[in-house]
Amino acid sequence: MKRYWKILTLCLVTVIVLGTFYIQSSVAAENIQIEFEKVSGDESLVENVEISADYVVGDIHQTLLISDEDTKNLSNRSVVQQLTGLYAEAPAEQLVAKYKSFMRGKNLFSSNFYEDEHVVVYASIERKSLNASSLNSFFDIDVLDKNSEKSTSLKLDLPKTGSYGWVDIVDIQIKDGKLLVIARGSRINGGEDLVAYTIDLNGKKITNEEVVFSTPTVENGWSDFRFLRDYHSNEPEKYLLFKAEAFEHESSEGPTAVVDDFIVYDVEKNKIVKIELPEDFVGNIENSSVVNSVVYIPVQTPNEIEVIQYDIETEKWDKKQTVGVELSGNSEGVPYVKLQDGKIYIVRSVNDGHSLSIGDLNTGETLYEGKLKVKKQKAAHENYQFYIFEIKDVG
Repeated sequence: MKRYWKILTLCLVTVIVLGTFYIQSSVAAENIQIEFEKVSGDESLVENVEISADYVVGDIHQTLLISDEDTKNLSNRSVVQQLTGLYAEAPAEQLVAKYKSFMRGKNLFSSNFYEDEHVVVYASIERKSLNASSLNSFFDIDVLDKNSEKSTSLKLDLPKTGSYGWVDIVDIQIKDGKLLVIARGSRINGGEDLVAYTIDLNGKKITNEEVVFSTPTVENGWSDFRFLRDYHSNEPEKYLLFKAEAFEHESSEGPTAVVDDFIVYDVEKNKIVKIELPEDFVGNIENSSVVNSVVYIPVQTPNEIEVIQYDIETEKWDKKQTVGVELSGNSEGVPYVKLQDGKIYIVRSVNDGHSLSIGDLNTGETLYEGKLKVKKQKAAHENYQFYIFEIKDVG
């Protein structure tokens, strides 16, 4: 009898969860449309811009993907997609559209792909088996020749997998005719390694494995690193930015920083460069961007946004660039700032909604100024909240 009660209870909980889910989904299905409205500047700059944001009214949340053509309500995705969070990043979606057969069955994350005029390369790390002491994994690699439209697949065991609890790919690219896979491995005894694997595709073997950076092991705390990069690009990157952190809980006053560094990995030279931040630094490193060999970091002041610059080649701080976007007047709250492809994107809340500005990182000139206008909105939704969490140019 107890067994049947357990089954009935499980069924009841499932019905309640799915019922709530469908009610929320039906409420979220309202067709909210948000459009770009030009105020000044070059309107073509927003043709390929996509903004990911949460639209919130009371306890109702809608996740929107806003573009110049349409507003997609991601809350209207399938049950499986919403419950699992499955999605495809923009570059992967473009590859699916062009190479459907090759892309079938692959993990659709940009970090798993490389593309140039000759080939499309896919690499992922898959598990064989998992036990308490080691992780047995292998590279699953597939290479598409664009000219012949033929693909070549190979599977290679990862070396030293017993040292890591998991290994995750950060970036792949072709370097000196060989496949370079940059990955992060979480050590079983604590801390993380940044590992570069060199793979000879013709010889079908791993020719080199090198740990290029490691965070320390701490007994009572945490140690890891976070990459500050464009996760929506499958183009090769000469430099990878990351923040290395290690904190030890030594007292009740809170954790003590053992390592708290801003670091650049020069992929071409296989070199680690630690960036020494100025003592008066108040910028947001998480919004940093690399253009050519310069790191750009936005700094918000009371009335404007400055972008400070660090030259990786000379290892020196360069000029500050003031972006021609006034934040005073009717601006409210902290603006969302994104640096990408030599431009700075700023969304800020104003009295009559939200504004979007696009500026040139090199000159500070404002290239576009516009508004995000909500269309097809019910009167009851006028007091909505709008939270931006990603802006990208997918052109």
